[in-house]
Amino acid sequence: MLDVKDVRFSYKANGEDEFTFNLKAKPEEILVVEGASGAGKSTLLHLIAGLLIPSSGEISFKGADLVALSPDERPLSMIFQSGIFQSGNLFDHLTCRENVAIGLHPHLRLGQELWHKVDAAMEVLGILPLAKQRPDETSGGQQQRVALARALVRAECQNRDLLLLDEPFSALDPATRQDCIDAVLSLMKTRPMTALIVSHDKNDAKALGATRHKIS
Repeated sequence: MLDVKDVRFSYKANGEDEFTFNLKAKPEEILVVEGASGAGKSTLLHLIAGLLIPSSGEISFKGADLVALSPDERPLSMIFQSGIFQSGNLFDHLTCRENVAIGLHPHLRLGQELWHKVDAAMEVLGILPLAKQRPDETSGGQQQRVALARALVRAECQNRDLLLLDEPFSALDPATRQDCIDAVLSLMKTRPMTALIVSHDKNDAKALGATRHKIS
């Protein structure tokens, strides 16, 4: 279970405009986080991922204290909201295929089986033809799918049992959006995991068969 209990955080040193979060997600549950712009949806994901440190409160997953762990030690895979990190946190000097693969090894030292996993994920998301292109040669929606492919491959191959997705479908047309939703659902059928997804589109929760959690 993911348990966020009385977690407080402020971007201001004096503690003004403080966010307070409480959230529980059951094992294998998909939870869609909704709320107005500025309510702290992305902030919540960044706190769980360890990119921000709470001033107080507890964040645990499967009974383990996540706050005590560095970001790379946390058993999660994440895709950032487009615009928070350029190109969905892709690296413009790498090809799209390498951008997916770097989630498995920082020096791209992958065996044949893992490269096959990378290609399979890209094929499912319709971006395998972009394998040799760089992110800045592709559209925003294509970049979003490359970032999603990396998150899904990392979750599948590295036992990352917590999936954090920040507006992963926002730049996609309806058909491609459904393909990406299907890819997330397929992964969760393959391996037990918990998913926390930020979305402004209320239809995403329905398409994912997810529980809705609203923050304000």
